Order: sequence, then C-alpha cells, then structure tokens
Amino acid sequence: MGRNQNRTRDVAVRAVAFEEDGVWVVQGIEYDICTHAKEAAEVPQAFYRAVIENICITQHLGRRPLEGIKPAPKRFREMFERAESRLMPVHELGSPELPRADMDIRLAEHA
Repeated sequence: MGRNQNRTRDVAVRAVAFEEDGVWVVQGIEYDICTHAKEAAEVPQAFYRAVIENICITQHLGRRPLEGIKPAPKRFREMFERAESRLMPVHELGSPELPRADMDIRLAEHA
C-alpha cells in the first residue's frame, strides 16, 4: 500500500486534562490513550503526539488508525462532560507527513 493510501485524513479525538501532583494528565475518551505535560500550555501538543504515535503503531501492525484501542474508563467520559473549559492549540500541530488530529480537550477540576 502506498504511503498516502495508508494515511487517515482526519482523526477526531476527545480528551480530558487535569492536574495531578503538579503534572497535567491528558486522558483520551474514545481511545484509552493517556499522556502528561509539565504545563497546561503543553497539553495539546503532548496529546497530539500520543495520538500520532498510536496511529503509527496500529498502522505498522496492519490495522486502521487507532483500531483496537478501547475507550477510556467511564469516569473520564463523565469528567469530560462535566468540564466547563476547553484547551485549544493556537498553531497547527500537524505535519504533512502525519494525519491531522481534530482534538477537543477539556479541563477538569481533578480526577
């Protein structure tokens, strides 16, 4: 399969971010992908990187992007739904070599 045929155009992902012990934890909702960042401003880039890494791994295994990654536990979806603020990147996070992620990251008070 050619390089462009193996790419996905857009991957929509939702995540909840919360501070825990001085670290920002970012937990995916539809996909149980979790990462962390030192500062709130780093959350979108950290989560984007984690999603792209997972896309690359699943494609390397011969699967569709993110195929086989289960949803996060229900409590994270509930945190996401209760959140009142959203984090959005100011600049484009993608590169021409990798799919662009459409992210909805919401800030929660705590886990």
